[in-house]
Amino acid sequence: MNPIPASRCRKLILTIAAAVLLIPAAAFLLRHMLFAPAARDYRRIASEEYDTVLLSMFPADSYREEEFAYYRGMTLFKASSLIPDISVMEKYMERVAKSGNTVTTAYLGIRPDKADPRKVQTLAGRYPSTVFEIILSCPSAEYWQSLSEEEYAQILSSYQIFLSAVPDISEANFYFFGAEEWLVGNPGNYDDQWTTAESVSTTIMLNSDRDHEYLVTEKNTASLCGALEELTGRLRRTPESFPDLSEYCVVFFGDSVIGNFTDSTSIPGVVAGFSGARVFNCGLGGDSAALGPESPASLSVVADAFSRGDLSGLPENTQVYRGMSSYLETAPDWRKLYFVINYGINDYFTGCPVDSAQNPKDILTYAGAIRTAVDTLRSRFPEAGIILCAPNYCYYFLEGEEPHGEGGHVLTDYVEAVCALSRELDTGLLDTYHQFDVGLHNWQQYLPDQVHPNAAFRYLIGKKLLELIR
Repeated sequence: MNPIPASRCRKLILTIAAAVLLIPAAAFLLRHMLFAPAARDYRRIASEEYDTVLLSMFPADSYREEEFAYYRGMTLFKASSLIPDISVMEKYMERVAKSGNTVTTAYLGIRPDKADPRKVQTLAGRYPSTVFEIILSCPSAEYWQSLSEEEYAQILSSYQIFLSAVPDISEANFYFFGAEEWLVGNPGNYDDQWTTAESVSTTIMLNSDRDHEYLVTEKNTASLCGALEELTGRLRRTPESFPDLSEYCVVFFGDSVIGNFTDSTSIPGVVAGFSGARVFNCGLGGDSAALGPESPASLSVVADAFSRGDLSGLPENTQVYRGMSSYLETAPDWRKLYFVINYGINDYFTGCPVDSAQNPKDILTYAGAIRTAVDTLRSRFPEAGIILCAPNYCYYFLEGEEPHGEGGHVLTDYVEAVCALSRELDTGLLDTYHQFDVGLHNWQQYLPDQVHPNAAFRYLIGKKLLELIR
């Protein structure tokens, strides 16, 4: 064997020496990167004043301190780093206990695939004077679809095992949103596979107490496990696809069914989330299509203001004003335009006339106001598509069968009028009253206040609208 040249020996020795020096340095940097956020959190725990903490194993950046203050009256400490496991969460809570703050509530974000429910129980049991609200992670459809079959089976099983253990844990309250298709299925609800959008995070926070339906109990554990398996399995087997509508502007006119919901779970939000369309919510709570003493604006006024680009006749600080302002400021001319018109509930509630045989465009009537608005929009935007929506089922006033107004109209009179108008005016139609299985047998599931569609119902309406926008 030939001897190694001296020059190569020197280089080898220098390389080894450099490695010996660099490895500890690299290890130090790695430890610093891993533990620096926790160290900063520990300093904050000791120095800040708070009565509530939020520690999470999944991203919680979208849970804002000001929302806890506004809605709950809480002063929140939120960890700035992800908590990798329960043992680290225990260290956080130990430091919180020594901080001098009286902590009444601890929100813990827990990943069932990375946590043992018994350890969560032990942690909560150490602090009996603190209420533990446990929010279980709810990753998006995209996450579930990205898993291999083996990964999916393992993670689904871990969720089901965790959920099944919850009824035996009295030391904490557990909330699970991950089996809700309106949440998991809508891409617009997520900033990434794990991070829910700010408005959705607020919704989750507001529903994470014992007065809300997402509390895991002995009665619903089995159904939650089954619903999670059914939903995630279906999303994996038959992922939904919708057309790319990124070149479209979709403008929504309507009453509170449109105007009172403005985030990604709204009807416009669902349309945007699945299609990439640019949506503009020009709804107005309490409004009716027909012009009347109780209508804040009415459809004909709104359509005329939109067509002229003049907001002076609209009430300021309302969603219709904000939505129309946003359109006028940002909507490019090259986008294809669609209008969605959804009125009728308030026309029925206030007893507005349905139609006039003498004057088909009488804006004091429901049908006349819609005819006038469609004509106004078409004269200004002749290439735009228009979809009329019938009012949805409501449980109020004997399921909408209590007669209102001089004509004694019931809710279905307005529904039938919209259906007839879509044929007369050659528009698209979404018959929200008849096309969805919402009625006496299940209204509590979709209409929490007996009138307004909840997130699950809005999700169905938004997806159905996408079938009509082409």
